[in-house]
Amino acid sequence: MVIHKIPVGPLQVCCYIVVDENAAEAMIIDPGADAENIIAFIQERKLVPKLIVLTHGHGDHIGANATLKKVFPDIQICVHEEDQDMLPYPAKNLSILAAFFGGKTVRSPQADRLLKDGDAVTVGGYTFEVIYTPGHTPGGICLYSKGLENGQLPVLFSGDSLFKEGVGRTDFPGCSQEKLIRAIRERLFVLDERTVVYPGHGQSTTIANEKKNNPCV
Repeated sequence: MVIHKIPVGPLQVCCYIVVDENAAEAMIIDPGADAENIIAFIQERKLVPKLIVLTHGHGDHIGANATLKKVFPDIQICVHEEDQDMLPYPAKNLSILAAFFGGKTVRSPQADRLLKDGDAVTVGGYTFEVIYTPGHTPGGICLYSKGLENGQLPVLFSGDSLFKEGVGRTDFPGCSQEKLIRAIRERLFVLDERTVVYPGHGQSTTIANEKKNNPCV
C-alpha cells in the first residue's frame, strides 16, 4: 500500500490517493478541489481509479467529484447514507458560504454507493473498514486498515473527525459535539495505538498520541 497526500483547495484539505501498486488501482479519499492535479497524478502513473470515498459531505471535501466523474466515468463515488443529500446541494454541503470555500459553490454527482458502519471498501488487495463517526456531520466516517503481515502499521483516514491534537468543528448545521467526542472515544481510541492517523486537514498523527495529548477529547 502506498499513500500519497495532495493538499487541495483554499482550506488545504488532505486528499489522499491510496494505491495498490501490484494491481495499479487507486482509491481517492476526499478530492475537495484541484481536480487537474489529482487527474495528472493518476494519469502520469497509469493508475486505474476505482473509488472516490468521502469521509463526509462538506463542500471542501467533495469539490472535485464532478470533474473526476467526467474523466473517469467508471469510478464509484461512496459516502455514508446520512450525508448523501449534501452532495448536490450547496446549501447542505455549506459551499453556499462562498467566501469560506474560495468563492465557488459545489454540486457533486449523487453517490454510486451508500456506506454504513462496518462496511468494507477495497482497492486492489487492500480492505478498509468503515467506522461511523458522526458529529462533524451526520454521516461522518473514518476508514481503517488493520495493517498487513509484512509489518505495515494500521492506518486510519479520519476526515474531519479527528485531527492531530484537535477535532472537527461542531458549530455547523447537523453537528453534535457530544456525538463526535463519543465516537472518538468509543470507536477510534479503542484501535491499535500504533495506528497512523491521516486526517482531513493538517499533519498525520497516531492513536497513541491523540489518547495522550488531544485536549479536546
